[in-house]
Amino acid sequence: MNKGPDAYRTIGEASKEVGVEPYVLRFWETKFSQLRPVKRSGGRRFYRPTDIDKLKLIKSLLYDNGLTIKGAVEQLKKIDINETLNNKELIIDTDDGKDSVDVKQLIINELIEIRSSL
Repeated sequence: MNKGPDAYRTIGEASKEVGVEPYVLRFWETKFSQLRPVKRSGGRRFYRPTDIDKLKLIKSLLYDNGLTIKGAVEQLKKIDINETLNNKELIIDTDDGKDSVDVKQLIINELIEIRSSL
């Protein structure tokens, strides 16, 4: 039975899809804080599609690009920061209530202020 693209995967299914053994996925969970599969009763892991994408990226960083675990962790942190800046809005509390602010625009405004004060 084939699962849909949005279905959760067991550790066995995830390991086959990524191309590594299940013990490797469990090890990576200890090294990469970005990996947090859903754990059900009895400790069974279920990987979301986004987890599978991160696992494939980690495998590529380690196996294809030859990075160390430490180097892959740093690279993944940079990727996560860029995704946050590109795709997220920041919700802040103001006197008038809560406002949504584009993170990139907020940073640009700060940089403009710093430049003008120099």
